[in-house]
Order: sequence, then C-alpha cells, then structure tokens
Amino acid sequence: MESWQPRCVAVCFSRRLYGSLAAAAGGGWRVESRFRQHEAILDIRPAEAFRQAHPRGAASFPLPADWSPESLATDLPSIFLPPRHIPLTVVAGTWAAAEAVAARLRLRGDRDVTALGFVAADWPPEQLATGPDSRPLWNPPPYLRFALPFLPPPALGPVLDLACGSGRALVWLAERGYRGVGVDRQPEALDMGRRLAASRGVRCRFQAGDLRDPAVWPRGPWAVILNFRYLQRDLLAEVPGWLPPGGVAVLRTFRDLPGYEGPPHARHRLKGGELFRFFPAATCEILAHEENFDADGRPSTGIVARRRAVIGEAPGASAAT
Repeated sequence: MESWQPRCVAVCFSRRLYGSLAAAAGGGWRVESRFRQHEAILDIRPAEAFRQAHPRGAASFPLPADWSPESLATDLPSIFLPPRHIPLTVVAGTWAAAEAVAARLRLRGDRDVTALGFVAADWPPEQLATGPDSRPLWNPPPYLRFALPFLPPPALGPVLDLACGSGRALVWLAERGYRGVGVDRQPEALDMGRRLAASRGVRCRFQAGDLRDPAVWPRGPWAVILNFRYLQRDLLAEVPGWLPPGGVAVLRTFRDLPGYEGPPHARHRLKGGELFRFFPAATCEILAHEENFDADGRPSTGIVARRRAVIGEAPGASAAT
C-alpha cells in the first residue's frame, strides 16, 4: 500500500519569501501566488504609483487621501465593485491602509475581502504589470454576456433597461456601441448609474419612474429590452409589442422552486415554463431559455426572444434585420 504523505501549500505575496519557499518545494511544499485564488484585485494607491508597478490583473481605483469610514460609501460605492460572491483583495502601500478599507467593505455585507500592503521589490517580475489600466471590477449581468451574440446591431435602435438599478447592463452595452435608456424608481440607484457611465466615458439616459404605474411605461419601439431580477407580469406582457421586427428581449428573473423559502416572495417568482406565455410563438422566436440558479444560489429563469418580422412566420425563420 502506498504510504500517505502530508501535502502543505504555501501561499505568499513576497518575492523574497516566494524564493525561500520555492527552494523548499522538494520537501513537499507547493508554493502558489495568492492571486490565483482571488478573482478581483482593487488597487487604491495613487494613479501614478499604480502606473509604475502593480499586481498583474489589478484594477486601479485611487481613493482620496482624506477618505474616511463615513465617506467610503461615496468614494467607493458598491457599483464599482465585483459581485459579492467574488473574493476581493484590496491593495495599498501598506497593509494597514489596505486593511482599513477592507474592514469597511466587510461591514457592507457578506464579502470575502483581504488586505495587501504592496512593495514592488518583493514581487516576482512575472506577477507585476506597469502602465495604466482601465478594466472595471464590476460585471454586467452574466445572462447579458451570454445573450450578446443574439442582440441586433446598435443601428436597429435604442436599448430599454426596465428596473435598471444602478445601470451596469446599460453601461456595458453602451461601451459596445448601443445607446439606451434605463428606468427605475430609485433616484439613488440612477445617480450611481450616471456616475458609472461617466467613469466609462459613455452616454446613457437614466429616467426616474415607478413601473407599477402604466402611465410611465416607455412603450418604444426599442431594439433591445432588458429586464433583470424584476418581475411585473402585466408589464412583461407588453414587452413583445414594444419590439420592432428583429428586436430582442433579454429577461432573467427569479424562479419558484418547491421547497425554496428564500427571497423574494413567491408572487415575485415565475413558475416553471411561465416565461413562454409572455413570448408566444406567433410573434416571437425563442433564441434561448433556461431554468437554473444564479451565483447567489437563488432559483432563476431566463429567456432571449426575438420579435418575428412577420406575424405567423414559420418557426425557425430568422427575423434579424
């Protein structure tokens, strides 16, 4: 029988420590870069320090020198951060400075946040990068990434994002040449959307409106209609009629599941297969449909539907323009 041997893993940040531990690898140690386990790195040092050297893969978000725990929600709002299920490392010139920010971020909710004091001389060259970096830490809804190949070209018309929140989906599409409008009843979220758009150098229009009131429904036509994690059945029933031929609706929201008792309330969750009722085959071609779970564990369902060019068009025919 093969004898059992313990395996030890050393996870390190320092170049000097990395070299020492690597030399011990023959004794059963396996040495890894810490960032192989983290998917997001937030560098809060001044922009010039970031340009000179930073951990590879880091995103630069310089904080004001006079930031305080009270101002952090304004200086670093959640709209600029990755989803809560993605681990985050905060990088600063010292561990204490990084930990001061990381500790405040942990208090915002269930987020895995670690702190790192960065000294370039202590790092292996292959783990360093230089120059500016404009990559965002935030992500659009994953289902929008999936649906992007199904969308019509921007020339077909504008995008409407229903219950847009802080506008990640709309801003992400604007970076890809689309123009659009986001509607939500939360003024604070709309302000964050405007700030997000400005940070990415794109133009989006954010409009306040309570979608529970049919008088404020923006009836289009819209080349693309988005609706993520918001369910209002009477509104959803109108969506196909707001699309031109070739227009596409992308929707993903909560799904009811026997035994599931988490949020939201059952009346705000779709039954299995219910989405098809809102996109009948006579007027819409279903490009994609799924029933599974979001990253936070909530049962969800999604659909990508394209308005047919001719009412009653044979199934499988393309309505793209």
